[in-house]
Amino acid sequence: MTEPSVRDIAYTFISEGIAKADLAVFDAVLSEEIVVETGLHPQGPILGREAYKQIFAAFADAWPVQRFEIHTVVAEGNRVAIQFTATTVFEKDYYGVAATRQIVPLREIHLLTVAGGRIVHNTVAGVNFPFEYIMYPVLKDLVLGPLETIA
Repeated sequence: MTEPSVRDIAYTFISEGIAKADLAVFDAVLSEEIVVETGLHPQGPILGREAYKQIFAAFADAWPVQRFEIHTVVAEGNRVAIQFTATTVFEKDYYGVAATRQIVPLREIHLLTVAGGRIVHNTVAGVNFPFEYIMYPVLKDLVLGPLETIA
C-alpha cells in the first residue's frame, strides 16, 4: 500500500473535511499543531487542530454547504493550492449577526502545506464579498482593530 500524496491529503481535507464538515477528516489529515490563517478567526492565526475544529464547526453549523465545487488543484513540492466555491445558506446566528437565510457563495483558495503526511499550515484567501458585507457590523472592528490615524 502506498502513502497518500501531498495532493491527495490536501484534496481529501477540502473535499471531505471542509465540503462536508467532517471533523473526523480533520483528525485524520491535520497536524495537532496546525497553523491556520483565516477570516474565521480575525484576531490572528488559529493555533492547533482542536481550536480549528471548534471554530470551523461553529461556522459550518451556521453556514451549511448546499453545493461544493472544486475548480483548481495545483501541487508543487509540499504545497497544494485548491480553489473552490462553497454555496452556503446563512441558517443560524453567527458572531452575533442574526441569520438571514440568504444563499451565499464563498469563493476561496486554500494554500496547504504538508509535512510528515499531515497538513501543518493552511492560508485561506477568499473573494467572499456577500459574506463580508453580511458580517461587517461585527467583524469590522475585529479585522481592522484600532488603526492609527494621521493628526
